[in-house]
Parts: sequence; structure tokens; C-alpha cells
Amino acid sequence: MINKDSAGDAPQSTISSGKNPVVAYLGPEGTYTHIAARQWFPDGATLLPAVDIHEIFTAVENGQASHGVVPVENSIEGSVTATLDRFSGSDLKITAELLLPIRHCLMARTGTSLADIHKVVSHQQSLGQCRHWLQTKLPGIEQLSVSSNAEAARLASEQQGVAAIAGSTASVLYGLQILAEGIADTEDNTTRFLLLERTSHARPSGSDKTSLFMLTTNTPGSLFRALEPFHRHGVNLNKLESRPSRKAAWSYSFYLDIEGHADDEKVRASLQELDALSIEVKLLGSYPTAGAL
Repeated sequence: MINKDSAGDAPQSTISSGKNPVVAYLGPEGTYTHIAARQWFPDGATLLPAVDIHEIFTAVENGQASHGVVPVENSIEGSVTATLDRFSGSDLKITAELLLPIRHCLMARTGTSLADIHKVVSHQQSLGQCRHWLQTKLPGIEQLSVSSNAEAARLASEQQGVAAIAGSTASVLYGLQILAEGIADTEDNTTRFLLLERTSHARPSGSDKTSLFMLTTNTPGSLFRALEPFHRHGVNLNKLESRPSRKAAWSYSFYLDIEGHADDEKVRASLQELDALSIEVKLLGSYPTAGAL
């Protein structure tokens, strides 16, 4: 299990390891995605590091991994668009979600002080989540975006005067000294992760969420017509975000998170009406809301 200092809180739900699960995650070891994967599979699994989100999807799609763990949104910086966009061309299903409290630390080689730092490296989202702290404590210092927080910690371990923003787990793995803790611009910094599989057989739990993509025509009132069935059937929308459809210039699809399972009567009725209206819907999965298990 992940200790509370590393991950923020105890896991909200765990996944039965089954037979030799292989879990693709955004590597290297020590990222928040790595922590999320370990929380989901506390009984053990083969963890397969990937260089980016695209590679996580590919590993599950081609059978190299049985599961994938990807970040989808952060409470400060918003959606992880690389994850949303990859769903548009994938048949993978979302089977679970997890909310992971994020506690960013600034770390560098032992003996380094804030005055010694000439560069800060981290994932782009983490740099954005700590923007005010960096402007206040390290004004004018170069910031470099890298593929993951763990990769930032690895670079900091090799270069004097380079500091990384990452979780405390990374400081242990890469032998770094923590110079400051809790440096995010808000205390309630949380990232939502999704668990991906090739198929889903999740039955309604009584507290579910359904994610989907919806493609509407570029005509007046088309989005209203697409959303109206959810309103009429009393289905609550948790999230609505437009993304380029990649089918034509200035054509957009919409990512939605709605309350309820696709097999629930209200949700099923809403989706049937959308089909009758010839509105293209791609169901990404129905799964228990975080904390429901």
C-alpha cells in the first residue's frame, strides 16, 4: 500500500489483482500515476511504465497490458487534453475512477538551497499548479516542462542547481532533499485518474458515473437539442467540454460526464432519444463514482 505521506489519503477503492494483471502507467516509477496504479492494485501487479498517455492506451489496446491508468483532470489546471483526445480514436472502456490528493514538493540534490537553484523542472500540469509559489519564491528562474514528475526528479538528481516538483515518493526513489512541501497554489489539489480496460462488464452500483463523447452538427441550437434529453429525464451533467472532432476544420465533439449508469432507466432513455435524433454518441464507460466502493 502507499503510505499517506506519499499519496495524500488511503485508497478509495481497490481492484482485485486477478491473474497476473499488467498495468500501464505514465512512468517512470514515482509519478502520481504510478501511485494511483499502486493504490488500485495493492495486492500486486506488473507495472509497465509508458513514456506518454498515448503509449498507455496503445499498450492496453494491443494486449501488452490488461489495464491502463491515465490522469483525466486536475482540480487546479483542469482537463488533461491528451487523455480526452486519445479517447476519440480508441475503443477502450473506463472501468473505474480515483481521486488522488496531490501534495507537490520542491526537491533537489542534498545540500542545495533555494539560492542555488537556476532551473525548475516538472510536468507542465505541475508547473501550472505551482505557478504562484514559483513566481513568489523563485522569481525569474527558468522552468522546463518534461514528460513526468518522476522524470523531473531523475534530472534533478543528475544536475546540480536543478530542482524538481514531484511527490515525496520521488525524493526517496531518486535520493533528493525536499526543500519545500505543499507548494501548490491551493490546498485542495486533486487529480482524477481513470482505469482503462478493453472491455467492461460493470453493473450498476447505485452510485455511478457515465462518460461519453457526443458529436453534434455545427448549426444553431444543435448543442441545446443534444443536452435537452438529459435535462428532461433528470440526468445531472458533471462535466461538459468541447474538443476538436478531427473530422473537419472547426468541427467539435463534446466530452460529458453524467451521473448514473448507462443501464439506469433515466440514462438509457436519454441515450435512446439522442439516437433517435441521429446524434452520434460514443459511450466510454459506466463505472462507480470515486469513493462508492
